[in-house]
Amino acid sequence: MDVGDPVLDTNDDDPDLAIVVHCPDAPIAEWTVTVEGEERTVAADNPTYPADDPAVVVAFVESGLNSHWPEWTETDPAELHEGAQANDVTLYTFPASRLTVLDDEAVVARLEAGTVDMSALRARLADAEWQVDMDGSVLVAEKMCEQYRIHPTGDIDGEGEIRDPLENIVQQYTD
Repeated sequence: MDVGDPVLDTNDDDPDLAIVVHCPDAPIAEWTVTVEGEERTVAADNPTYPADDPAVVVAFVESGLNSHWPEWTETDPAELHEGAQANDVTLYTFPASRLTVLDDEAVVARLEAGTVDMSALRARLADAEWQVDMDGSVLVAEKMCEQYRIHPTGDIDGEGEIRDPLENIVQQYTD
């Protein structure tokens, strides 16, 4: 696994595409992260993985890189870690064996599955008096006591009377 590789979290049933931004020379038992002010090892968060598994730092594409640093695709892989930090991209550290590297064909297939311009959709829904908020890469939209979760692929979770009009709006912002 190398910096710049596209990866998926094998523990996630619906994983988001991530990019390796740093491969520290340390096992997960020695690599620490700070979560909500608490410092702990990556091994503590991943007890089912070997303590000597290498640590791998990633940034998620939709919720991190594309949202905070659109120019990341033009950056040399060796500069991804520093650039992600400079652009306030949230980074996550995993055991290497928890990630799977995707080949180019799999990346293209995931990206061509249909993507929603989430920022434009969010603005449109807010203008239409929806309450909107981001939950990771998912847009949570509420109106008339109904809540919907809109995924970057255009999939919508939730049922109610205003789902059909919402689907029409989402379709307008889907590639």
